[in-house]
Amino acid sequence: MKENVIDVLMFLFDNYLSIEEGMPTDEVTLATELEEAGFEAKNITKAFDWLGELADIRQAEKVTVHTKGKAIRVYLPQEQHKLDVGCRGFLHQLETMGLLDTSTREIIIDRAMAIESPQLGLGEFKRIVGLVLLNSGEHDEMLAWIEDLIYDDHDAVLH
Repeated sequence: MKENVIDVLMFLFDNYLSIEEGMPTDEVTLATELEEAGFEAKNITKAFDWLGELADIRQAEKVTVHTKGKAIRVYLPQEQHKLDVGCRGFLHQLETMGLLDTSTREIIIDRAMAIESPQLGLGEFKRIVGLVLLNSGEHDEMLAWIEDLIYDDHDAVLH
């Protein structure tokens, strides 16, 4: 059996996002394919919920007024526990480089906190960042970089 929701999300990315036809629109068919691939039904349901919530957040983003600012993000204790210094530093680095705006940063944090795991490693966190960026549709010029980010097994820092 495959292990967690991130594995399901990565399987979907690997097998459907790069195919021109895309994934099946029928959720039952897709769930069956995922079960045949070895994923547990509860993790499939959680992955579908995660993606649905991400879509809802993105839809709400369209009507939100965005302002630019230099505010400092203060992490809640539970965020600090789940996202270690490496994860938070990576996110800050992406924002400093201009690759993330504050809104996308908050979506990434929300989606990371939605994963049922007491802590996320930098590799898992990078995958979440990549999936959120891919889902945004705003970073088409960075698709190759995002794919490298998702598949990077090293916990290296960007330079």
